[in-house]
Amino acid sequence: MIRLTVLYPNEEGAFFDWDYYINTHTPLAKRCYGNAVVRWEIDRGIHGEQSENAAPYMVAAFITLTSVSALDEVRATHGIKLKADFKNYTNVYPVFLVTNIREGYP
Repeated sequence: MIRLTVLYPNEEGAFFDWDYYINTHTPLAKRCYGNAVVRWEIDRGIHGEQSENAAPYMVAAFITLTSVSALDEVRATHGIKLKADFKNYTNVYPVFLVTNIREGYP
C-alpha cells in the first residue's frame, strides 16, 4: 500500500474554504478514487511548532491507496478535473507526497 499526502501551505494571503473542501471537493475526489482507496483522513492545521505560531499547512489529507498504479490511473483519468476544482476552495497549490507504508517498526 501507498499513501498520498496532500499538504496545503499556509502562506501569506492564503485562503482555504473548509466547508467547500469537505462538502464538495472531498466527495468528488472520493468518487474519482473509488475502490483504490483503503483509508481517507483529513486534518486541519491549528498551530505550528510553538503554540503561538500558525500551522505551516492549513490542511493535510492522507489517502491510503492500494498501489502506485492505482494512483497513476486515477491521476490519468481524473487529475485534470480534480486540479481544476482547487480554485473553488483555495488559492494555493498543494504539495503532494507519495510514500510506501511500512508497518511493524520495532
